Amino acid sequence: MSAVGAGGGTIRYRRTWPQRLLITFNCLLIALSLAAASGVGYLYVKYEQLPRVSLGDALRDEPPGEPENWLLVGSDSREFVDDDTARESFGDTGIVGGQRADTIIVVRLDPAAQKADMLSFPRDLWVEHPHLGRSGRINEAFMAGPEALVTTITHNFGIPIHHYAEIDFAGFKALVDAAGGVTMYFPSPATDAVTGLLVREPGCHVLDGFQALAFVRSRNYQVLEDGRWRTDPTGDLGRINRQQDFVRRALRDAISRGLTNPAKVNRLINVGINHVTIDDRVGVDDIRRLAGHFRNLTPDRLESHTLPVDNARVGGASVLRLRAGEAQPIFDIFRGLRPEPGAVTPSSVRVRVLNGSGRSGEATRTSRGLTAVGFNVAGVGDARPFGVERPVIRFGAGQAAKAHLLARHVDGPVEYVEDPSLTGVDLVLTTGSAFDGVLDTPRPAEEVPAPAAEAAPPEAPPGAPPPEEAPPEDAPPPEPEC
Repeated sequence: MSAVGAGGGTIRYRRTWPQRLLITFNCLLIALSLAAASGVGYLYVKYEQLPRVSLGDALRDEPPGEPENWLLVGSDSREFVDDDTARESFGDTGIVGGQRADTIIVVRLDPAAQKADMLSFPRDLWVEHPHLGRSGRINEAFMAGPEALVTTITHNFGIPIHHYAEIDFAGFKALVDAAGGVTMYFPSPATDAVTGLLVREPGCHVLDGFQALAFVRSRNYQVLEDGRWRTDPTGDLGRINRQQDFVRRALRDAISRGLTNPAKVNRLINVGINHVTIDDRVGVDDIRRLAGHFRNLTPDRLESHTLPVDNARVGGASVLRLRAGEAQPIFDIFRGLRPEPGAVTPSSVRVRVLNGSGRSGEATRTSRGLTAVGFNVAGVGDARPFGVERPVIRFGAGQAAKAHLLARHVDGPVEYVEDPSLTGVDLVLTTGSAFDGVLDTPRPAEEVPAPAAEAAPPEAPPGAPPPEEAPPEDAPPPEPEC
C-alpha cells in the first residue's frame, strides 16, 4: 500500500470533449416531454420536424416501462462560428473541416428506479471494429455511420442500445441561452486562455451559452490555489468531472425554472429541432413516456461513471486501453445487472477537494492522486480560513457509503460531516495539517470507522426546533447553495 503524493501519475485522454453536449439532449427531452402538457396535437407537429436516421437492426427492442439505453453522439461541427472571438476560441470549418464524434455517451434511463446512469467513452479507446474486421479507435466507427458505432459498442461491451441521438455544440450553446443560463459553483477562481473562460471570484456564477461552452470544452483549465495559477493535472478526466457537474446543475436549473412555461418550452424545442437527429424508432409515445421520467429525475438521481483506462501506444499512435476487469461492474449497470445495494466504486463517487492546510499545491496533488485511483474529482480550491487539522469529509444525504470508501483511501484518520445541502458532488474532502496523502489501495473497511449511523432523536416538546448536530470544531464552513 503506498501513498500517492506530488509524484503520483495521472491518466490523460487526448483530444476528447466527453459529455460536453449531454445537457443538450437532456433539455430537449425535458422540453419535448413537458410539451405534452401543452396539447398532444402541438407535440405531434413539433415531433414531425425532428430529423431522423435509420439504424437498421442495430437497435434493440425493449417493452414500454423497462430501462432503456440511449446512445448520444456529439459532433464537433463548427458551422455556428461566425465571429473572430468565437473563431479564436473554437476554430472554424476552415481550420477544422467536417465533423467527428468527439462525444460518445450511453445514458440508461430506469423508470422503475426513477434514476439515470451515464457513461462516456473516450474517442481514443482501442476497440474491435466488427464492420471493418480489425481493431482501432472507437471514433473510427462513427466515421462509418451511426449503425457501425452502435454495433461496435454492443460487440465490445455487451451493452444493448435502444435509441440514438446525435447533436452538435451549436445546439448546446443555443439551448443554454434559451434556458436562461446555468448556475455553476466555482470553489476557486478559474481560467482557460484558449477557450476564453475567466471566473475571477469563487462562488456561484450564471454561465451563458458561450461561457458554458468555454467551460465544458476547456482543455487548459487552471485554478487559483494558495495564490498561484495551477493547471489541472488530471487532464481529460478532470474535464469529464467538471462536465458531469455541469450536467447536474443544468438539469436542476431547468426543472426549478419551470419548463411548463409554453414560451420557454417552445424556444427549447425549436433549438432542438435545428440541432438534434434521432433514430426513426423514437415515437411520440416514447417522448410522452419520458415526461414522467424527467418530472421525477433530480440531479441526485443522475449517476455518472468513468471507464478505467491506461495510456498505450499502437503502431506509434497514442491510444487508451480498457482495464477490462475493473470495467465489468460499470458495464453490468448498462446491461441491466445492477450491483448490490450499497456497493460503491471510486468511479461512481464525485468529490471536490479543498486545501485546508495552506500547504502549497496540496489540493492539486490530492486531486491527481484521487483521479489516479478512479474517483471523479469535480474541482479543487482553498478552504477559508486555512488551519484545519484533521481531514474532513463532508457528504450529502444518502452518501455515507461513498464517504466511507473515500476515507479508506485517505492516509490517516478523518472527520465526517453530513451536509444535506451539498449539491453538484457527493463529497467534499478538505485536507488539513494531519493529512498525509492518498492511498492507491484502500485500507480494509473494518479498519476505518464509517460515518456514525443516525440515531433516533428523543421526542422534543411541541414547538421545539429540531436539534442540530455540531460539526467538528475545525471543520470548514459549508458551501453556499447556488
